[in-house]
Amino acid sequence: MASIDACHAAGSSAGGPAATGFQWAAFLGPFHMVVLHLPIGFLSIAALLEAWFWWRRVPWARQANTLVLPIAALSAVAAAGLGWLRAGAGEFDPHLLDLHRWSGVGLAAATVLACLLLPRSDRSTPSKRQVLRFHAAFGAALFLLGVAGHFGGSLTHGSGFLTRGAPPFVRQLIGDTTPITIPAPTPVAPAGTMPTGTNAAATSESAYRSTIQPALQQRCYSCHGPEKQKGKLRLDRRENAMTGGESGEPAIQPGDLRKSRLLYQVLLPREHDDAMPPDGKEPLTPEQILAISRWIQQGAPFE
Repeated sequence: MASIDACHAAGSSAGGPAATGFQWAAFLGPFHMVVLHLPIGFLSIAALLEAWFWWRRVPWARQANTLVLPIAALSAVAAAGLGWLRAGAGEFDPHLLDLHRWSGVGLAAATVLACLLLPRSDRSTPSKRQVLRFHAAFGAALFLLGVAGHFGGSLTHGSGFLTRGAPPFVRQLIGDTTPITIPAPTPVAPAGTMPTGTNAAATSESAYRSTIQPALQQRCYSCHGPEKQKGKLRLDRRENAMTGGESGEPAIQPGDLRKSRLLYQVLLPREHDDAMPPDGKEPLTPEQILAISRWIQQGAPFE
């Protein structure tokens, strides 16, 4: 553990990217994560009100939607705009990002259209064509809400985050073939011995499959995996992990704990700004950190 402490001390002076002028996009973009919940809530309320109106034929439900739908439309437009700014950070898979971005724009447009086509109770009785147009726009908004939400969740939590713990028959039904990995204890050599040569490589490769990869997948891939690369760092590929992200330092330096920024950041106190994972996410356990340290010392082999 002395080498880990040395790694911690050596990285404490590491700095981030050079400071630049104030950027409104960088400031406003993260508010997308706050505002996006508003159209979800107000569109859900509007759907319940519209269903209640057609079931019970109570005028107040339609009247209430003359207030709820405009709020849903405004919040959807705001969420789409802030999301566009958020996308400029360059942290996400481009294809998945485009799917989420344009489904979000479509959601905003459909919600505004539904708001404009909403039949008013204080006007003449709407024709069947008017009602049909409203329901088509409103139905499109609800459909796109689900689509945009799904792609947004995949960007934030990784593909298959909703079905990762589903029963096998459900995963088979939807074609999810991602293997479920359960971390296993890291093989520990007898006291006073260290694996060497071929045995060391076999042990470290086994540790990667059984312990390292599952730990990184559970704690790190949501921000540094296939769909999202916060700080331009990706940990599921060897070449990306060795190159590092915006810091310019390798996240993993085979055989050198001091130069492995990943280890430095997971060892920082939780209140430190650079500590990983960030607040709100469960950190790596001491056993996982020790296993990662041994794996790096043994050359950090990837499959």
